[in-house]
Amino acid sequence: MSNGNLTPLQTGFTRVFLIENRAGPTRVPVYMGCMRAGGIDWSLGTISKIECPSPKGYDKFEEKGKSKGEADRPSTSVVGRYAADLESELLRLARIGCSFDLQFHIGICTDPTLFNTFQKAVVWEEADLTSYGADDLGALEQSERNAVNETGEISARELYEILPLDFAEVAGDIITNEIVDVVVCDSVSCGECETQSDGCQRVYAVSLAAGGSPGTPADVVYTLDGAANWNTSEVDSLGIAEDPDALACVSGYVVVVSNDSCSLHYVLQNELDTVGDELWVENILGFVAAGCPNDIWSVGNYAFIVGNNGYIYGLSDPTAGVTVLDAGAATGVMLRAVHAMDRNVAVAVGSNGVVVRTLNGGITWQAMNNPTGVGEDLYCVWVKTETEWWVGSNSGRLLYTLDGGVTWAEKAFNGSGGTSVVYDIAFSSDGVMTIAHATAAAAGVGRLLRSYDGGYDFVVLPEDVGALPAADRFNAIALCENDVNVVAAVGLADNATDGIAIWGED
Repeated sequence: MSNGNLTPLQTGFTRVFLIENRAGPTRVPVYMGCMRAGGIDWSLGTISKIECPSPKGYDKFEEKGKSKGEADRPSTSVVGRYAADLESELLRLARIGCSFDLQFHIGICTDPTLFNTFQKAVVWEEADLTSYGADDLGALEQSERNAVNETGEISARELYEILPLDFAEVAGDIITNEIVDVVVCDSVSCGECETQSDGCQRVYAVSLAAGGSPGTPADVVYTLDGAANWNTSEVDSLGIAEDPDALACVSGYVVVVSNDSCSLHYVLQNELDTVGDELWVENILGFVAAGCPNDIWSVGNYAFIVGNNGYIYGLSDPTAGVTVLDAGAATGVMLRAVHAMDRNVAVAVGSNGVVVRTLNGGITWQAMNNPTGVGEDLYCVWVKTETEWWVGSNSGRLLYTLDGGVTWAEKAFNGSGGTSVVYDIAFSSDGVMTIAHATAAAAGVGRLLRSYDGGYDFVVLPEDVGALPAADRFNAIALCENDVNVVAAVGLADNATDGIAIWGED
């Protein structure tokens, strides 16, 4: 952003919203009409010099390096009018002692009480009151008569900004077939050991194989610079009649799984550069013919893979193959999607509303209560915490559980239900959630919806004037955990033939 496009903030254009007990599907953001936002204070760690004696003279020293101290939590304050006739909200929160979320919304021409309408939101996640105070409550003389304010000092786990997103189609000159999956495989780097990155630069997507004669294998389409430039790599270890189903980055490799080939295909991530000399390798070790793979989710150096007839596999080294974790004991139906919170907690979903989970790294799997019933398939899942999970169905329904799959509730949104489909779900923070939705299973209208409050409410993207690039559906979305304002989505173009990839950012 250049300074020429900057609109300086004035203090009168902010409003405060409170989400008690943190953002979530049942927690209403409350407009705090008589509160104001305080300043921001965030110490990122003291920088100390590392010196050595100078060879240029005695009692002289030269700086050879630096060390950085521990960063503090971001902090702020909220100031409100102390009421003469109502309970103090800040004092009540102080007495309870539970964490909450705060959002300071910035706007100009819109209704300031509407939570989903703003120019920018400053979000304080998992905030705690560290102190509470109020001005003098009484006066002894006329000169001491004043409004009484109360102040809560806040410390938060996370501080970030939410901005409206603009979208553009990308890689259109190299995408020819439907894209079925996309992932962000990146981390923040200052350039000392690897290429400098803000953590949102390296994104990988995989397409179906090209039909017809002559045909070509599936492609991995990828960017190494945050969507500025795109490259393609032919997954030539797949046959021309074998489609991929999903991809992930595991232990330094990009891994593609295919139900058609009943195997995985891998390449070193650093070989996917701009040169084009990479070598894809197929590995069938560990896969069972009755349980060919449909999806994969990586937590870094380990991945869960799910397949037909309830088969679940573990993967740590793509060159060594997979290990069977569950041979259809928890469920015998097709598993379509899997997501893991970490190495220990994972949930898989599939046909006829089946949901299975592990809490011990895949050693045991348990079938949970069915949120939909026979005849309704689950296409996607996201594990936000050990007890809060979200699933989407081929009947356009978005469902969640807050007790680890014991009970389920439906979250209605604009266009949900009917003949529509929820294809994917993703969180980039505890409060920011995006879903991929289409108005029909075949030639529908591909849509993205975003939530700023952990799934309590949704807005249709883009928030700014305009529309998303046209698509029949978006099969998958990838968000960047280092920036909530980056979204990649892939799917089937609106001609029902070509693939499409779009990139959204502020």
